[in-house]
Amino acid sequence: MIKYALLRIFSCYLTTILARDKEVVAVWLSILQDRCEIYLSKNSDWLDKDNKFIDNITKYLKNISKNAPAKSEDNERNFLVAVTLYCSTKLESRLKKLKDDIEFYGDDEHVKSFKDFFSAKVGDTNNTSTITISGVCKEYYKKIKKAKVESRIPSEFLRHIKKVASYMVSVIGIIKCARNIQYKSLFSNVQVFKGGPVIINNHPIYSWKNIIKRFIDEDKYKCFMDRCSEMPEVMERISKVYTDNATRKQQQLDGDDVKKYICSHAQMNILALIINKGIKSRVFIAVFKRCCYLCKLYTDFARKQGYNIIVFEPQFFTNYAFDWKYMKICSEWQLPHVEDNDFKARSLIYILKNLDQIIEKKLKHYTSSLSANSSDDNIDMYIKKFSNEFEKFEKYTLLP
Repeated sequence: MIKYALLRIFSCYLTTILARDKEVVAVWLSILQDRCEIYLSKNSDWLDKDNKFIDNITKYLKNISKNAPAKSEDNERNFLVAVTLYCSTKLESRLKKLKDDIEFYGDDEHVKSFKDFFSAKVGDTNNTSTITISGVCKEYYKKIKKAKVESRIPSEFLRHIKKVASYMVSVIGIIKCARNIQYKSLFSNVQVFKGGPVIINNHPIYSWKNIIKRFIDEDKYKCFMDRCSEMPEVMERISKVYTDNATRKQQQLDGDDVKKYICSHAQMNILALIINKGIKSRVFIAVFKRCCYLCKLYTDFARKQGYNIIVFEPQFFTNYAFDWKYMKICSEWQLPHVEDNDFKARSLIYILKNLDQIIEKKLKHYTSSLSANSSDDNIDMYIKKFSNEFEKFEKYTLLP
């Protein structure tokens, strides 16, 4: 039980602090007899600043663990500083969303309660370090969770409180794990492996017309396209899928030589590694953002083959439940590279069968009552001890 809890929670903490901006990061933590191995994957190349950050936090993690159970304040402080600076872009983006929520829901009693709580904690609300705000959000969420009033709070506001809080939660959580004497051998000997995406810039794909006409005849196709052409949002999404990544020009929807940039997704790279290793014990993969529908289908297929895969999103520490409201089909998705060709072929058949069902269902609906507002594939909408260090960080005014 302790092992599985560590795998799940620590992986989620790492995922949070490794997503510097808009990239998607996935983490798999493997516990061996005398060490733990951390496998990292990203949907873009690891930059020099990424590698430097990972090397530094690995060093701090090892030092904290080697000194356990004694506290290692220098390493803990350096760890906090490194995370805050590295994650500043993403954290500030989330702070802006939270600030917008505070303005929008200004009259809500719980938003007012948060403003009072925040003011009491920080004093000068116009000159607060971003990591301090994260810490206050952590404490506020702890308070409302204990009071069991989450269901009464505006969902967007609550979601952004949790996302901002996740940085301090992750920093403290990682330090506590590393300082735990029970895990001393694991983290003092930790090894980190990084994997990047497989990218193909000019991968041939079927044209739009080729795919659609597999399900409807020529007359219905013409009618369907006429109706699509009247809806800018629909045509914009079609154009985005068929725009050449190099030239930035749209390719012919009925062309014979259509090519597309495709890229392996972060969690799929880790899953392919697990499949190639033949690991069928329970595995937790933490992903910074929700999986797309194709990742979900591939994961479902792997489960049917005996792979015990559980995927988590760090902000909520819960495994995914499929819902079109939160899922999308990514046109740049690439089938994971596994060594077993039979597995690869059968997984492709499984995914295509499910996609065909979706296309057929959607076309049946769209050819009878196509709605311009249809958007099923979119995504909806420690502090005192290190206070001197906070002067290094950019300041943020949260309350209007």
